[in-house]
Amino acid sequence: MRTCFAVALLLAKTVVAQGVWETRASYPIEATEVSAVEIDGQVYALCGLTLTGSSSALFIYNPRTDSWRPGAPLPVAGGADHCNVAAVGGRLYLLGALGALAGSADTYEYDPRTDRWQVVGRMPNPRGASGAAAIGSKIFVAGGLAGGRSVATFEAFDAATRQWTPLPNMLTARDHLTAQALNGRFYAISGREGEVLEANEEYDPETNTWRRRAPILTPRGGLGSGVLGGRIQVFGGEGPSGTPQGTYRHNEEYDPATDRWRSLAPMPTPRHGIYGATLPGAVFVPGGGPRAGLFVSNVHEAFFLPPAEAPAIERGGVRNAASHAETVSPGTLVSLFGRNLAPREQAASRFPLPLQMSATAVRVNGTPAPLLYVSPSQINFLLPHELAAGTLTVTVWHAGVESQGLALPAPAASTPGLFSLSQTGEGQGAILIAGTSLVAGQILEVASRPARKGEIVEIYATGLGRVAGAAPPLGQPAPASPLVATARLARVTMGGAAAEVLFSGLAPGLAGVYQVNARVPAGAAAGPRAVVTLRMAEDEPISNTVTMAVVE
Repeated sequence: MRTCFAVALLLAKTVVAQGVWETRASYPIEATEVSAVEIDGQVYALCGLTLTGSSSALFIYNPRTDSWRPGAPLPVAGGADHCNVAAVGGRLYLLGALGALAGSADTYEYDPRTDRWQVVGRMPNPRGASGAAAIGSKIFVAGGLAGGRSVATFEAFDAATRQWTPLPNMLTARDHLTAQALNGRFYAISGREGEVLEANEEYDPETNTWRRRAPILTPRGGLGSGVLGGRIQVFGGEGPSGTPQGTYRHNEEYDPATDRWRSLAPMPTPRHGIYGATLPGAVFVPGGGPRAGLFVSNVHEAFFLPPAEAPAIERGGVRNAASHAETVSPGTLVSLFGRNLAPREQAASRFPLPLQMSATAVRVNGTPAPLLYVSPSQINFLLPHELAAGTLTVTVWHAGVESQGLALPAPAASTPGLFSLSQTGEGQGAILIAGTSLVAGQILEVASRPARKGEIVEIYATGLGRVAGAAPPLGQPAPASPLVATARLARVTMGGAAAEVLFSGLAPGLAGVYQVNARVPAGAAAGPRAVVTLRMAEDEPISNTVTMAVVE
């Protein structure tokens, strides 16, 4: 993604240690016993207990935009909780639950493409609060509560044939356990049968046998889990935690290859009644109860492991986001290029601009800079208006691992860059007919028309330098009233002629974006590609060249 002039954002919170937790957009309802899975890079969270009863709601989370949307609710009057869920082939399966589904044998399938549920099978031994995970087309369901009793029952549902198969029981009966599949084997971890259990048992589908593995460090029930780096992370839960809440913030990782456990960064918000949905590089944990028993929350947090390889910034990889020139100035939107910068794409979605997204931060002389966008190969950030004199050193930090610093020359007074619709710094400029949403261009994919001579247009840019008076607080948008003008009025040429500039300053409602209002001069050369340039003073750099359409 190349930065365009319409930008926005995300609030993040971190705990630095063995991995990093980050606060995400709140779960849409307050609930515990929420189940969650990943499908095609999004989190599908459903079921749960609220203070008014079981929930039938389904919510879908987009980690790129840090936003939730509703899906079709589970077609069960009275809702369900403690749902056993897994995903296979891009579809979500619910295989037993409590609440209104307690004792129901119906197996449900949800198709995200049609946003519809249907019953696709009959579970031989209905139960909820089990451990569920998929290997290939088969979903394995271990233990749980049936008729108010903990069971060791173990069965598999084949999503391809829609058939259930009974399998050897777990070695230890329990409910409120967590389960994961890794390297073709199924792991049933902790849970309770009256008291919390340290059990960690591995099932091998090839031999159809169970074996005991190293017990969990901190036994608990109602815990969640995920898989990162070829290991299983287990977090949260309830039990004799030694706290008034009776919940755990513990985060412990199991490595099947070595049969060993280790402690990781604890959860910021201890909760039970959680699941865990694993996406590349992170585990997302929505909902859950902050206290043992029927207590609810809308907390949503994500856990990131430190990367195996440190982030690296390309030589010359810090550039003006509009022009892509290797020069910057105070208040500039900057694009940074490199590798291993973040685990995935994320665009900021609200103000103030966050200082961290997807466990990634940019530091300028050691101070975090507001972020607009992160990805494995590019980060867009805002260079503060207030910068100390001298050389700048830029680093990228990801989940506790920091890149080598890239030294930049002392920032210039201005380094103007004009945004273009192609986001390359060339071609049709991000120039609007004033007071409209029309681009000043020929017929384009966006609403547009040529600008007439004498009309006022709005030119969008970055890097115009310091402003008169106080700049907005770091990461906050520019106000609409009073407008924040640049310390000096910009100079603009259109179609080879100097334009009258009525205003140059920060674009209201945006951060790091400047707006220049100028009148199309009578002497401008008419045509579909009239050249537009901008500079702040004769002895300062001129912008990149973009075009606009001009008619008589």
